[in-house]
Amino acid sequence: MPFQTKNRLAFLTSLALLFSYIEMILPKPLPFLRFGFGNIALLLSFDLPFTQFCLLVFFKSLASSLVSGTLFSPFFLISLFQSFLSALLMFLIAFLEGKSGKKLFSIFGISVFGSAVSAFAQIFCCSLYLGKGVLSLLGVMLIFNTASGIITAFFATKIKTSMKTDLLSQAPVNIMPLENEGSFLPKSGGFPLQFFIALVILCLSASAFFIKNICILVLMLLLSFTGQTLCKRKILILPHIFMWIFILISSVFEPMGRVIFKIWRLSITSEALLSGLQKSLRLSIAASLSQCAFILKPTENSLLFLILQCYKTMSDKFRSSKGNIFQRIESAIS
Repeated sequence: MPFQTKNRLAFLTSLALLFSYIEMILPKPLPFLRFGFGNIALLLSFDLPFTQFCLLVFFKSLASSLVSGTLFSPFFLISLFQSFLSALLMFLIAFLEGKSGKKLFSIFGISVFGSAVSAFAQIFCCSLYLGKGVLSLLGVMLIFNTASGIITAFFATKIKTSMKTDLLSQAPVNIMPLENEGSFLPKSGGFPLQFFIALVILCLSASAFFIKNICILVLMLLLSFTGQTLCKRKILILPHIFMWIFILISSVFEPMGRVIFKIWRLSITSEALLSGLQKSLRLSIAASLSQCAFILKPTENSLLFLILQCYKTMSDKFRSSKGNIFQRIESAIS
């Protein structure tokens, strides 16, 4: 890959990670809802060649999953699928507009369209695992994603007009050394060991989805939390609780087995609750084990390594800068 292309992709991907970080620290209406601010970088990148745009989408999903700790869980596959589907359709709209010379959609229209497609993709993927009960949440997701698409487009236009340089030709900011705090792996090398650890994490995560016994699943979850602690990753209980509530609610919409009690016309059945509990434990195990990927370090001089270095520099400068959010973003990427 040419050096200039590698630098451009590293910069744009780390920019997407920065926007995702900003989204994380901003207040949200509900803890499990996401605005998708990482898509701002995609909305600013439609002038990229198609191959480079696809690489941007892939590494955006890969790097964000590695940073957030979901790489070895189904959440990564869902993120990758919905990111590619919505991003490629948005790119297609922008490409056709460029070919025809007619402006059919504004950046707001393209963003809302992408957010709606993303909602369909997420609900479809979730329904494959959680059952058809989750389809009842599609309306709520579409409403929220429409609003998030408008907000994302607003930020994209503000950032594009406030930046003094062309983002597509921007080289990465001055890169600081990538710290590897909390890792027991060597600073360089160690590829066989890292590959072995990644394989173990992947196998353990996958094995949880073949286990039905609740006691064994609880034990695996406790061991996963222990591994997460040893890797010096903080255990956040609230995301697990919200995920459990979501899964259990979606499960009761598909009654199975003996009726335990009723809520108005909704029958709460034993098999549905048991199935929901199994699914919740499996996802929590995979999510907790994925946090252990924090100890893994990309190969030096690889694109992923450069992305994480660039992101660290950006996020550090964003946290230390002053002014409104747009001024802090400009300071972070200057």
